[in-house]
Amino acid sequence: MFNAKHRETREREQLTKDLRRALKAGDLRVVYQPILDAKREQTVAIEALCRWRHMTRGDIPPAVFIPIAEETGLIAALGEFVLRRACGDARNWPNVILSVNVSPQQFETERFPKVVREILTETGLEPTRLELELTENLLIADLELACGKMRSLQELGVRLALDDFGAGHSSLNYLLSLPFDKLKIDRIFVSKIETGAASAAIIHAIVGIGRALGMHVTAEGIETAEQEQFLRIAGVHSFQGFRFCRPIEAAEISKRLAAEDGACKREVRLALAG
Repeated sequence: MFNAKHRETREREQLTKDLRRALKAGDLRVVYQPILDAKREQTVAIEALCRWRHMTRGDIPPAVFIPIAEETGLIAALGEFVLRRACGDARNWPNVILSVNVSPQQFETERFPKVVREILTETGLEPTRLELELTENLLIADLELACGKMRSLQELGVRLALDDFGAGHSSLNYLLSLPFDKLKIDRIFVSKIETGAASAAIIHAIVGIGRALGMHVTAEGIETAEQEQFLRIAGVHSFQGFRFCRPIEAAEISKRLAAEDGACKREVRLALAG
């Protein structure tokens, strides 16, 4: 048992060194998953996701390397890398929102709003096209401080989404006290729609709360037609999940958006001709 634990510790230490090296060398990748409007079924936003293909171990899951980055203090640099790369790529997608996750450690740094402003200036992305996804965990420690930073970001024009709503220490106080523009329903509730009445009831409640507060509501982790149908009837504004598209490279996003734009223009022409 001691040997196994020792081996696990050594492997983690090596992964930490390799992650630091990959971050410096720019060997990490950013892929994107479309978020579709529930009514028009067109891409309205794109979430940026970090991926790491290790030189000898192959793909390392985010569930493995993100916690390592958080525990070792690399997460701020990792988050800045993703934000800069994603904002640069998103300049080629003028009609969609770019959504980027923010870790608690990254958000808690004093200069975070300044970093966001600098990256927006550097890349030329319009602030109104950037949406930062925040989790409940980063709001618990100091609600007043969190609110101040969020206000600073919104003054730039940046949108704010509460990610994984319902999975943590959910409190209506967060929604009443903090300036969120969007709620994202946690995938754990979506996955249980077909088997658990409680999850279905919770989703209806979240949608009702979001709409009552004037917030956009997105459901993530959608994989089946049954889940999609339920969420559509429940009144969710937008969909995200493998049912519609897996995370893909920036070039594939450009192709997808071009195809959607072409299809939309054809529909307009046919409508005018009719």
